[in-house]
Amino acid sequence: MVDVGTAGRGLHIATCPVNWNNNDIPGWRPVTGFPAILSRMRDAGYRATEYDGSFGDDPATLLTEAQSHGLTWTGSYQWVDFLKHGGDLDAYEDLKPTLGVLQAIGCQNLIVADSLRPHRVAMAGRVPANGVESLDEASYRRIAEGVHTLALIAREFGIAVRYHNHVGTWIEAPHEISDFLSYLDTSRANLCFDTGHYAYGGGDPASFIRDHIDRIGYLHLKDVDTAAVADARARKLTFIDALREIVFAPIGTGSADIPAILRVLVDRQFSGWIVVEQDTCAGDPTDTARENRAFIEQWLDDHRPNGR
Repeated sequence: MVDVGTAGRGLHIATCPVNWNNNDIPGWRPVTGFPAILSRMRDAGYRATEYDGSFGDDPATLLTEAQSHGLTWTGSYQWVDFLKHGGDLDAYEDLKPTLGVLQAIGCQNLIVADSLRPHRVAMAGRVPANGVESLDEASYRRIAEGVHTLALIAREFGIAVRYHNHVGTWIEAPHEISDFLSYLDTSRANLCFDTGHYAYGGGDPASFIRDHIDRIGYLHLKDVDTAAVADARARKLTFIDALREIVFAPIGTGSADIPAILRVLVDRQFSGWIVVEQDTCAGDPTDTARENRAFIEQWLDDHRPNGR
């Protein structure tokens, strides 16, 4: 089983609901409901998962079901319109009930991204590097102020805020993430770095992690199908259409260079959660989740120091 100390290498590996139910593309496949989804996660070999609002908000039920399936809660993903709200403290009041649920179930990470923007979804993977389609400095600062404000609220619940780079938002391409980091105080809120989204946006995720690991508190680990990305760019597919065509690949088969990423994480003794994702897949999602976990375990076994 993948758990804290996977293969003796100290990595914290988890799964997440999006591997079975992708809320961005309703109707993609039949929904695997709660708590059946926890059984699928356990069958795939995981002992930790993210929480999704579709699981309900009764802490007692959530804790009982998680414990009965041998799972713990790691984090929860939320879309937040930071560009709209900025540092307005009152604008984030409606997230307090969610924070209360997370606190009650021992889920200590809130994963956030600025809202999807239709025109950005339409240009997924094709954001010009010259910045002509990107935000100005004041807007990056405003998003960062919003993240800082939410982090202040979340701290009252014992929860850390992690900002997620995401295709189809204002912070997708490497230059946009770099510019945003100029304004994000990572002592208040750091990154949930998504390797697949960064590769989709044109970046080298292993290099980013190597250069910025001190700014990363949580990781979404996924791969990108090299041919599918090239095709999506050539056909100018939206991000949603690319998801339907399975642009994210099984771990270790795409262009995100998962082995190089794992090497950095092990060498730098990354201590945050590593959530294994594949937003859409061709076959059974439980089998895919199991195979993605197996790739990581095998790589770690093959790269034990001195063969131990």
